[in-house]
Amino acid sequence: MPFGLPSRRASSPCSAVQVCLRKVRARLSVACAIALVALAAHAQAAADWEISLDPAAPLEALSPALLGHYDLSGALYDYAGQPGLPARMQAIGFSEWRVSVGRWENSTQLFSTLTDGSPCPIPLPQMAASEPNDLALIASRDWFSDDGQPVTLADTNDDARYQLDYLREVIDTAATFGASSFVSFDAMPRALAVNPTPLRTNCSWSFQNRVSNIRPADAAVFAAAATGVVERIVEGVGAEPGRPVHYWEVGNEPEFPFFWDPDFEDQSGPLDRFFEMSIQTLVALDAYRSGSSHPDAGKLRFGLGSFATEAVTNTVLTGFDSAGVPGGFVPLDFISFHAYANDPLEVVDVITSVAATAAATTNYASIELALAEWGPNLATSAGDAAYAASMEPPLHIATVLALGATAGLDRAHRAIFWDFFPSSIQLGVVDHAGQPKPGYRAYELLALLIDPGARRLAAASQPDGRLDAGLGALLASQIGATTRVLVVNRNATARSVRISLAGAPARPHRIWRFEDPSGGISIAPGMGSQVTIAAESLAVLEFTPAPVPTAGLLAFLVLGVGIVAGVGWARRR
Repeated sequence: MPFGLPSRRASSPCSAVQVCLRKVRARLSVACAIALVALAAHAQAAADWEISLDPAAPLEALSPALLGHYDLSGALYDYAGQPGLPARMQAIGFSEWRVSVGRWENSTQLFSTLTDGSPCPIPLPQMAASEPNDLALIASRDWFSDDGQPVTLADTNDDARYQLDYLREVIDTAATFGASSFVSFDAMPRALAVNPTPLRTNCSWSFQNRVSNIRPADAAVFAAAATGVVERIVEGVGAEPGRPVHYWEVGNEPEFPFFWDPDFEDQSGPLDRFFEMSIQTLVALDAYRSGSSHPDAGKLRFGLGSFATEAVTNTVLTGFDSAGVPGGFVPLDFISFHAYANDPLEVVDVITSVAATAAATTNYASIELALAEWGPNLATSAGDAAYAASMEPPLHIATVLALGATAGLDRAHRAIFWDFFPSSIQLGVVDHAGQPKPGYRAYELLALLIDPGARRLAAASQPDGRLDAGLGALLASQIGATTRVLVVNRNATARSVRISLAGAPARPHRIWRFEDPSGGISIAPGMGSQVTIAAESLAVLEFTPAPVPTAGLLAFLVLGVGIVAGVGWARRR
C-alpha cells in the first residue's frame, strides 16, 4: 500500500470496533492480573489463626455421647408426645439422655404447704404436685416398694418388690428420641431409707423430704437392691423384655443437702456413709457383671457419683486410688461430675483438672470422664430470655464441647434440651413450642464432626484447642476421608483462619456458618485457603479427600486467563 493512501481496514466501522475491543481486553487483562496478584497476596498473608492438621494421624474416637443431654423427666411431661420434638433432637445427634431411677424435683411437683402447714406458692399450675401428700408422692417415685418392715437381703431377690414402671417409661421415652439412657441412682426409696418419716422445709424442693435424700438403713441391702434393678432392667423380668441400658451412675451431688442430707451421716465424716453405700454398690454391680451370662453384661459400665464440685471429684479419684477393697481397688468405669458457669472456660477448666487428676492415678488413668450435668450459671441464666436468644448459648456450648473433647471428655449431658414450662425455663435448645433456639445451632454444627466413626485430629500448634487464650476454640475430626474443623470465635472482632493439611494450605470444599442468633446456618463453597470467621460466631470448614491448595488454584486461574488472552490475540491476527 503506497505511503499516504488511506487504509480500508482503518476506515472500516468493524475495524474501529475491534480496536476498541483490543483496548478493553488489554485493560481487562491488567485488571485480572491485578486481581490475581491481590488474591495471591491474600492467600500468602498470615492468618490470625494458622492451624496445621495431619489427616493421616487421627487420635481417639469422638464419642457421640458428647452430644448427650440431661432433662428432668421425659415421662413426667410426655416429651415423646410433643409434636416434632423427637425429630428435632435426632437431627442434632442426640445420643444419650441422663435420667433418674426415681425422680427428683425442683420447682416441679410442688405442694401448697410445708409439712408444718406453712403456705408455699405455686408459680404455675403445671408445677403443682400430682399426688395429695408426701407419702403418696414418695411412693410414686420409689423403685422399691415399702411394706413397713425393714428390708432384708432376701427381700432384694423378690421380683414383686421392684417398682420399675417409671424407670422403664423414661428409658423407653429416651429410645423414642434415638437416645441411650444413662441412669442415675439419685433417689432413696422409703423402704430402704434410714428414716421413713417425711419432713419438708423447702417450698421449691418436694424431693428434699428427709426420706428420698438420705442414707440407707443398711448399705449392703441397698447395694443388693440397686444390683437387682440393673439385672431386671437389662435382662428383663416376667413379661418385661430387657432394655439395652449400659451406663449406671451411683449418686448425685452428695455435697448438697437437698440430695444427701448430712444430718443422717451420724457424724462419722462429711460423706462417709455416702461412700460406704457407693463402694458396696459398685462392688456388687461389678460382681453381677462378672457372673452374668447375659450378652449385654460385658457392655455394662458403672460409675460415681455426679459430684457438684471439682474438688470433691478429684479427692474421690485420689482417695479411691490409695484405698483398696478386698480383691483390689474400687471398680470404677467412669467418674461423673457437674459444672455450671457463664464463662465456658470455667467449665473447661473443671474438665481439664479432673482429666489430669485421673491421668495421675494408678488404677483410674483410663476411666471415662462424664460431665453429667453442665450449662451456664443457673442462678443468673436459667430464666433469662435475653440470654437464651443471644449468641452466648451457642458460643458457650461449642467452646465447652470443643475444648472438653480435646481435654479427654467422653460423655456430656447438658441441662436441659426442652423448655418444658412455657416461660420460666430458658435453658433448652428447643423452646416450649418446639422451635430451635440459638443453642440448637451449635449442636447442629457439632453433629457434623461428632459422628460414629469420627476421630479427633490434633492441631500441631494448638494441642489444647485454644485460640486467643480461649476466646477462640477449635475441634477437628476425620470421618472417613473427609476432614471437618469447627472454629469458634468469641472475640468482638473477626478473625482469619487457615487450615493446612499434611503441611499444605488447603481450601475448604464448603463452609457452614452461624453468625446471627435470629437466623439459621448458612452453607457456601470455600473460595480460598484463608477464611474469615465473623465476630462472635461459629463455623465448620469441610475438606474433601483432595483439597485444592491455594497455590494450585491461582495457577489454574492464571492458566485460564492466559488461554483466554491467547484466543483473543489469535482472533485479532
